[in-house]
Amino acid sequence: MSTDIDSSTETRPGAGHGAPDPGAFDPDAIVVTGIGAVLPTGRGPEALWTAWREGRSALVPYQDPYVRTKKITHFGHVPADLQQASRDSVPHKLRKFGTAFTFNAVLAAEDAMRAAGEGWQAIPEERRGLYVAQDDSTELSVAAFHKALDQARTDTSPGMGADLTRVVAEAFGNAATFNPFTVIRALNNNTLALVSIAQRFRGDCAAFVQDAGAALGALQRAAFSLRHGDCDTALVVGAGSFNEPLKLAAQHRAGNLTAGGRGAASLRSFDAERDGTVLAEGAVALVLERAGDAAARGARALVTVLGATLRPTVDSGVGPAALAESARGLLAAHGVTPESLGAVLADGKGTVHHDAAETELLRVLLKDSGVPVSSVRPVTGTLGAAGPLAELALAPSLFATGELPPIAHLETPPDGGTDFVTGAPRKRRIDSVLSLHSSFNGFAGALLAERPHLV
Repeated sequence: MSTDIDSSTETRPGAGHGAPDPGAFDPDAIVVTGIGAVLPTGRGPEALWTAWREGRSALVPYQDPYVRTKKITHFGHVPADLQQASRDSVPHKLRKFGTAFTFNAVLAAEDAMRAAGEGWQAIPEERRGLYVAQDDSTELSVAAFHKALDQARTDTSPGMGADLTRVVAEAFGNAATFNPFTVIRALNNNTLALVSIAQRFRGDCAAFVQDAGAALGALQRAAFSLRHGDCDTALVVGAGSFNEPLKLAAQHRAGNLTAGGRGAASLRSFDAERDGTVLAEGAVALVLERAGDAAARGARALVTVLGATLRPTVDSGVGPAALAESARGLLAAHGVTPESLGAVLADGKGTVHHDAAETELLRVLLKDSGVPVSSVRPVTGTLGAAGPLAELALAPSLFATGELPPIAHLETPPDGGTDFVTGAPRKRRIDSVLSLHSSFNGFAGALLAERPHLV
């Protein structure tokens, strides 16, 4: 992954040389025409919007049949019936290649393609680009060994039983009884492989790994490929899950997780009583096209994606002030000022460290601009690779309603001059959205989107 990927300099004509004409239709602009989501809030962007607007947290007590812990109190689980629907969306013969969260990705992709309209299906499979962001999830885990051992204990068929060699082979594969499907499920491009086969994508493709930064990279690559004619449509998918024993243990040891003292309201972004984040799982898929192509086939543009930045963070010697300048550069390249922004969606992980750094970034970036700041994180939990795409999925509702929902559970915001939205939704015209993201692996980024122009 590049340490500094800023797409803002390769955007539409005039970028970086003053504000573009807000009334002009740019056929080369990159627009979203289809959205699919499989998240703790349910299926589809409407479920996410409704939960956010109502301040209804989707975080539930952590439970997993193969992990026992008192340290992980809550989690953003995708509901069981939706998990089953995701599994059912994958052809039976392909299920052996996938994992639970890649099944979510397949269903989200199917929904996004359907939402993009029937005309989308006429695009040749060789001209469909696929760009996937995946968390560093893996099937090669303690849980995988536990499942295999459990299977050996309960399977009464001949040759099974507590045969340790077979158990290890089933869980991890080994030289004697190699299990290729286990290895495929462990690949960092597993989501790309399964979606490309299940949804028939044979064109340009790329896979990015690790957290929110992977999604920003996938969006940038999709925009690059569309602009350079490498594909005629691009499906961007972000999927993953933090529900893996070793990852959960690492985050707990790092002090990143809440003690859960307030139940579902324990993820308290920016609040004085915040004590850590709640991890989650899910998938979001977006269909991207050139605006001219979308208009030609009668598709409705939902969001215009302007650009994204991704930089190393404080741990790599880059502090909040430098990150704020990076975001400010992204805004300037597209003729947007902090004062003219419609809304800022902050990351708001809820950890003491991450929120303190983001609060400083917001103070430097926004100063006295008066732009309101909210966050969806207390509703969904920390999503990883699906996070930035989930916020793009919310943009159409922000544009349509002119409402910016509050940050759920925020009672005592920091005193730094930033206008954090609390209490009731904030009414205002929203034509542009800047979303901010930080990752656990030392990167931070920003994504800028705007209301699409009418044709």
